[in-house]
Amino acid sequence: MRLGWNPHQERRREHFRSFAATAIAPGSAARDREGTFDGQIWKELAADNFWTGHIPRCYGGEGGDMWDFLAGFEGLALGADDCGFVLSAVAHAGLIQVLLDHGTPEQRGDLLPGLVSGEIGATAATEPAGGSHVAAIATSAVAAGDGYLLSGHKAHITNAPVADTILIVGRVPELGKRDITLFIVDAADHGVTTGQPEDLLGQRTSPTGSISLDHVTVPADRVIGAVGDGLTTLYSFLAFDRLMYGIVAATQLEAMIAHAMHRVQTRWTFGVPIGEHQLIQDKLVDMKVTMESSRWLAYSTAAALIDHDPDFSARASCTKLTASEGLVRAATELIQIFGHTGYDRAGVIERYLRDAVAVRIAGGTTEMQKKNVFKSLRDSTPLAVPARPAVPAANPA
Repeated sequence: MRLGWNPHQERRREHFRSFAATAIAPGSAARDREGTFDGQIWKELAADNFWTGHIPRCYGGEGGDMWDFLAGFEGLALGADDCGFVLSAVAHAGLIQVLLDHGTPEQRGDLLPGLVSGEIGATAATEPAGGSHVAAIATSAVAAGDGYLLSGHKAHITNAPVADTILIVGRVPELGKRDITLFIVDAADHGVTTGQPEDLLGQRTSPTGSISLDHVTVPADRVIGAVGDGLTTLYSFLAFDRLMYGIVAATQLEAMIAHAMHRVQTRWTFGVPIGEHQLIQDKLVDMKVTMESSRWLAYSTAAALIDHDPDFSARASCTKLTASEGLVRAATELIQIFGHTGYDRAGVIERYLRDAVAVRIAGGTTEMQKKNVFKSLRDSTPLAVPARPAVPAANPA
């Protein structure tokens, strides 16, 4: 397992940290209040080759690997002060990764150039009645000529209101029990309707909305992977998505710790800075431990994905669980450290909590992560149930 960035990756990380601090951070508070996504910044980010680091040269990329991308992404998340924008980047990165791992050369050649140069991607699994249970989806496709007609409804999809290219998780019922299939559609295709951005509590700079599909024609060459084998592909996508949340949480925590350390050294009670009180110190220590745990679990999951380690899915769930729960806990304590000032919408602190709450839900809820981890434990370490000791027969009187 790697334990650090190489010099090229360090430069990439710092470059996009600087880009984000200059181009994204200054307007983040205003965009949060207004609930807006800045498409112009998105295009500038693409023009600065943010997405090309791990794209093969034959598709217009730089020929690097996942670590090159993650270094730049970590820098972006560190400098942005805009968790919503960063989560939109996570969703977009997931679609690119699906194409890199499971797309055909023709699909990559057709779709990647646009996705790395300013178009916006979305991945749509969630449905109104399905939540985190992706296998319970109802969106379905029927064979029609050399392709399919796809119909259904997706809900709460990151980037949906602004997306150009969308990965749809659907079914092909005629296949029987194993029917989950992944389809690529263009937001401009006939029969595709995207809803307005939802008015959310947090992550307000990440446009999230619905997608309606009414007999959308999907050619056979727009199916990702084998027909009916979508769950296998989806699990690898979800693992990538969840490791990204680990990096997001770690960078959020790094910023939160900076705010907290300044506060505990400048706010005095009982004649000393509040940082001298052990109960306050405990809060900072927990933030630091959560930050490091989230970051290194994310790196570990990335290594497992790259090495095709069969434990990648459980490790990804461990990452998401640790990061999301710890982030909410830390954001709550950050407000506690700041008191009323932290709770005031006029400040910058309360946004950390509003944004953190969404991380417990997006990418699979906390409850689903625990279910995944337990299933992995059960499947990998089956235990024989010990026989109950026999009860000695009572002696006759």
